[in-house]
Amino acid sequence: MVLADLKGKNFWDIVHPDQREKVKNRGLARLRGEKVPLNYEIKFVNKNGSIVYTDGYYGLFRESGEKIIIVEAVDVTESKLLKEHLLSANDELEILVKQRTEELYRKNSELNFLNRSLNNVLTNISDGVVTVNREGDFEILNSSFVAGGYKILEEAKSGMKELMAKGKLPFIHRMIEAKEPFTDQEIVLPTSAGPLRLLASGTLLPDDGGMQNCGVIMLRPIKDIHRLVNRLSGTQAVFSIKDILTTDPVMQDMLGLVKRSATVMSNVLITGESGTGKELFAQALHNESPRRKEPFLAINCTAMPRELIESELFGYEEGAFTGARKGGKPGKFELASGGTIFLDEIGDMPFNQQGVLLRVLQEKRITRIGGLRDIPLDVRVVCATNKDLSEEMRKGNFRSDLFYRLNVISIKIPPLRERPADITMLFECFLKTILSRMGKTVDWIQPDVFACLLNYKWPGNVRELQNVVERVVNTMNGTIVEKEHLPAEIRELPVVETCMPAADSFNDQHSELNIHKARQLGKRLSANNTKDQIANLLIKHGGNISRVAKEMSISRTTLYKKMRSS
Repeated sequence: MVLADLKGKNFWDIVHPDQREKVKNRGLARLRGEKVPLNYEIKFVNKNGSIVYTDGYYGLFRESGEKIIIVEAVDVTESKLLKEHLLSANDELEILVKQRTEELYRKNSELNFLNRSLNNVLTNISDGVVTVNREGDFEILNSSFVAGGYKILEEAKSGMKELMAKGKLPFIHRMIEAKEPFTDQEIVLPTSAGPLRLLASGTLLPDDGGMQNCGVIMLRPIKDIHRLVNRLSGTQAVFSIKDILTTDPVMQDMLGLVKRSATVMSNVLITGESGTGKELFAQALHNESPRRKEPFLAINCTAMPRELIESELFGYEEGAFTGARKGGKPGKFELASGGTIFLDEIGDMPFNQQGVLLRVLQEKRITRIGGLRDIPLDVRVVCATNKDLSEEMRKGNFRSDLFYRLNVISIKIPPLRERPADITMLFECFLKTILSRMGKTVDWIQPDVFACLLNYKWPGNVRELQNVVERVVNTMNGTIVEKEHLPAEIRELPVVETCMPAADSFNDQHSELNIHKARQLGKRLSANNTKDQIANLLIKHGGNISRVAKEMSISRTTLYKKMRSS
């Protein structure tokens, strides 16, 4: 606003409308001599309609006896607008700072949550997590790995540094120097408790300065991997001593020997005919021992191809032979580390492989095919055979030195034919189990069934008996087990008289029919007078066969025939 623009203008025309009353009232108050501020902001309107901010001053003069007010105004528009802009910018800045503070708080909360989560993962992860530098110094990041049974790893720090100094861990050097990550490499750390074998995978991490010279490595004990593999592959011992049912004194002595020998590391040789339950004894031995939570591997020496026995038992390194798996493969002895390995049919192992097994048993360490490094073993060895190893040694088929190494504790399982009491007991046990599985019931077992069972030699032993029981359940139509349900090779054998008392003795213990079953059976026998008589007597005597036969003045065998013919 310039002076030329003000000429000919009325003062009130240029004062901003919303301030005219205020300016007027203050001027009048000044004329009346009242105390008012000497200066204050006055807004004027420019000819283009823009607002001009001024710092106004009221001056009071007298002229010709009249009081005159002079208003002096200094243009402060630029400073006013600048101030308002600064105040607005300050408000915006405060809002922005508040928003950024809230955002930083949220991000910080997220980072804290992530940090807590990572710490929880590190604390609870079962694998070891360590950092290592080019000098071989490494720090354990998760205390749970150490507290979980690997305190010895603290001791192994110097061993790691020494191995790296000797260049025996080239994959760690390549990770740090050439930025090459690695996976599934074996590390063997020397400790006072023996070598600690670990499977390692690592990658490089940037340090605070952005220089990559420190790596993080995941460590997993190889024996833990073996334990997992064995569990997933079903190679576990599921039977215990209580699962081996017997009333035979010799068998009970053998079970006592299993209990006594379970706590030691001595080799065990189990002998017995096929089907006697040699693997059951081996599993029971394992489950009675302190190794019960460790692997149990059963190997059938007959089932393995002769040319693959050594690689299967002791493993091989990568490139050991044509077709060898990349990275090599651990053998069964390695997989059974800390537990028990059961070598079934040891009498069928090829002669040249017997020497390798003997060396392993003597030195308690193995060397993979194509490898140079000795791997220490902590394995309980249990062997079994259905052959006469003394005769095999005489024929030159079995090494005598291996026999004496294996036969430290000898468990001889008698064949089923030498345990007549077990035949009837096991028949009943198998029958109950299979009936329950198939949803069937049996009211009665005829005594000539037991006579046939006791008369048979059972070349297949317990395994054959179990199969016979399953056949009986599948072939019977009603609820009575009869001789005809047995296989022909069992039922058609001439019954030796000495077998009959045992069957009668068994029936004396198991012949009682409850009243309900007696009534049911009685109804089925009431077709004629004889049947009615038998039915009534069965009800009268509560199903006691001996009392019914006595009252009818006939033998129990005759009574059974009458019942069967009905």
